[in-house]
Amino acid sequence: MNIKVRVIGTHSAIIGIAYIAYGLIEMIIWAIGERDVPLHPSPDIFAGFILVIVGTLLIYRIKSLLDMKYEGLSFLFVGLVLSAIIGIMYLLIMGADALDAVIVGESWDFDPAAYNLPAIVLFILLLPGWLIVRDRGGFGE
Repeated sequence: MNIKVRVIGTHSAIIGIAYIAYGLIEMIIWAIGERDVPLHPSPDIFAGFILVIVGTLLIYRIKSLLDMKYEGLSFLFVGLVLSAIIGIMYLLIMGADALDAVIVGESWDFDPAAYNLPAIVLFILLLPGWLIVRDRGGFGE
């Protein structure tokens, strides 16, 4: 078995668990109100639901991924794509708000909850998963 797939696959599963945890935290915060949580997740039920979906995709077929089957690779790929879409979207929103503040001449205060900081951090932490997708050697044999 390829050691790179084992290490990055396990890392992806851990990040998937973090996605599910922060998604559930976002839903709970939306339901019961603000709480002091690391990374300040946004109180948004839909964003929380999307994070749970990404996390579920990352851990659903982890055994197939570690067994070097294409089925596991496909679930990792879809999780990576959704993670990238969500993470880049929040980065673009943050950049647009900062640029708007510069153009208009107003001050811009960074609010982690407004930009769903957990989604951005988890997207960045998941980037090593692209190494498996890029180098598919040994899968399906």
